[in-house]
Amino acid sequence: MKTGNKVILIAGPAGSGKTTTALRIAKTPNWRAISEDELWVEMKKGHPIGEMRTEAEEAIIQRKTVANILAILEEGNNVVLEFILYRNPPTPLLFYKNELEKQGADVAIRLLKPRPEVIWNRKVTRGRSWDQNQAEQSEFARHQLSCLESEFIQKDWIVDNSVEGIDEVFERFFKGIV
Repeated sequence: MKTGNKVILIAGPAGSGKTTTALRIAKTPNWRAISEDELWVEMKKGHPIGEMRTEAEEAIIQRKTVANILAILEEGNNVVLEFILYRNPPTPLLFYKNELEKQGADVAIRLLKPRPEVIWNRKVTRGRSWDQNQAEQSEFARHQLSCLESEFIQKDWIVDNSVEGIDEVFERFFKGIV
């Protein structure tokens, strides 16, 4: 890799603003956004909606994601990877951090943690059919938010993006990294 390559890992619950934030960062020259979810959608195509992810599938997705990131870094670009944090300990986060640092990437981590009602409002606005059961989605959000309480997570990684708009979040929490 060329020196100075950066990777920002953005994780958090579904509906926390990961994709929007990653796409905002990717507007910056020499930055590209990758969504782990896109690989999951491809892998789970034809499977029942809501089917649980297996550890074997997770390993495949993570290897593909790292390979994609390394290819982009080789081109001289920087990468922002966004993915859902759904496990405590946060093994996907730790995997990406360790693998990318081993390859010489400068890795920054930001974990989005809006209030649960903000997550729900974003899901309603987004309008996806599978996101509209409030009780189910509230339980998912509670679980995913609880993953941010892991002993492996540093407090300065946490970003409360409940109130500020995307440009304010970018200026406050990401511009210094980019």
